[in-house]
Amino acid sequence: MPKKTLGTLRLWPVLVACCAAVALPAVAHAEASAAQKAAAESLFDDALSTMRSGHFVEACPKLEESERIDPAIGTLLYLAECYEKTGRTASAWATFREAASSAAARGETERARVASARADRLQPTLSKLTIRVAPETARISGLHVTRDNTTLASASFDVAIPVDPGKYHVIASADGYQPFETDVEVAASGESKSLDVPPLNAALTAAPATTGVAATATGSTGPSTPSQALPRNPEPTAPPAHGNSLRTAGYVTGALGVVGLGVGSYFGIRAIAKNSDAESHCPRGNLCDDAKGESLTNDAKHAAVASNIAMGAGAALVVCGVVMFLSSKPSEPTAAYVKLQPLVNRELAGIALGGAFQ
Repeated sequence: MPKKTLGTLRLWPVLVACCAAVALPAVAHAEASAAQKAAAESLFDDALSTMRSGHFVEACPKLEESERIDPAIGTLLYLAECYEKTGRTASAWATFREAASSAAARGETERARVASARADRLQPTLSKLTIRVAPETARISGLHVTRDNTTLASASFDVAIPVDPGKYHVIASADGYQPFETDVEVAASGESKSLDVPPLNAALTAAPATTGVAATATGSTGPSTPSQALPRNPEPTAPPAHGNSLRTAGYVTGALGVVGLGVGSYFGIRAIAKNSDAESHCPRGNLCDDAKGESLTNDAKHAAVASNIAMGAGAALVVCGVVMFLSSKPSEPTAAYVKLQPLVNRELAGIALGGAFQ
């Protein structure tokens, strides 16, 4: 009689793989965070050296990137000073105020006092731009107003907003209307300027290209020839493509993974049940006295193998599905299907997972 092997009933390989899948990204994230902090420190040091040399225009982007990677009150203070030295008074004022707020929240009263004082000193010199939108234009659904590619909320209309001195390109647009765009230049030393966005004109629509209308417009009174007649059965226009094949692939892959985990759980429970039934036919421990016990033992082994395979494949498919979904962008319509097919023979019982997407 064969020995009853219980090792195949264990799911340790799957558990180890799942734990590794969770732990490794966390370690990688910690390493990436440390590397980013090092990059932020290097950018900050290089920016200070550049500022001491009087090259403020080159220093500001380095401080911006350092602050983006690893925000710090000291970086904000130097960045605000860099903005002020390059004439970007509104940016300097806003950054000093941000530094004051952050310092006050952390209990750094001296830094908060210095940042507030610098902001107050700049406030009288701020240049301001007011964008006034005609009421009928402001009521248009889907109105989009930008200032140098920066979208303006409707709440900012008719409000004097501090801006850095310079030229700005303003665009107001909406579906079904001709866009309005113009340039406005705001000088330094506290100049205030206003820009009026007028009522938008409806977009021009092309006249339908029909032969009969064209003939009347040119003065022709004769009947249209067969070549001029419109086709009786025009080719259907293909509908616009939407959706995303990669996103659908992610859905399908993730669904297959969930099904795989369910199948693995089923066979795991089945293996435990078969093993429990076999124990009553194998009273002498590892040896079975009859064919029934041997058969139950083999069934338990096969179910355990199927459970390990399904659980491992299911976990991998779920991870792949999530990655594919997060990497997708809307593009084209997709079609997909999932197919389950039973597999049964003397050595194995299981379910085959399949599918396709286009």
